[in-house]
Amino acid sequence: MSVKICSRCMAVFDGHKWFYDEGEHARLVRTRRAEATLCPGHERIEKRRIDGVVTLKGTFLKEHYDEAVNLINNIADRQLHRNVAARVYNMRQNGDGITVETTDKSLAERIGREFERAFNGDLVIQWLQDADFVRVNWQRG
Repeated sequence: MSVKICSRCMAVFDGHKWFYDEGEHARLVRTRRAEATLCPGHERIEKRRIDGVVTLKGTFLKEHYDEAVNLINNIADRQLHRNVAARVYNMRQNGDGITVETTDKSLAERIGREFERAFNGDLVIQWLQDADFVRVNWQRG
C-alpha cells in the first residue's frame, strides 16, 4: 500500500490507516511522495452519505445561537482527529433550531450528548434498526 494524502484536507494515509496530521500532510505535499486522493470523510461527502441527523430545538438556541454553533464546530474538530470519516456534511438554522447532518453516526451522537452535558435539556437518540443511521433530537425551552 502506498502513502496517500487527501486533496481537500490534511488527512494522511500511511498504508495502514487514515489520520489527521497537518505537518505530515505538508511534508508529503512538499516532497511529492504521496498520491492525492479523497479521505474517507470527503468520499462520504462526495457520495452524499449521511449517517446521522441532529435536530437541536428550543428558545434557548435563539438566545445562544453562536455558542451552539461554536460547540458543534469544536465537537466536529475533536472527532475529526479521532476519525477522518467523521464530518459535518451540512448545518443549517431552521425556525427555532439547528439541523446538523453528519457523515458518521458517532459524531451525531456525540453532538447530542455534548449539548445535553453543556446545556442540559432533553436528549433522544434513535438508532434505526438494520441501518447504519442515527437520529438525535435535543431540545431545551
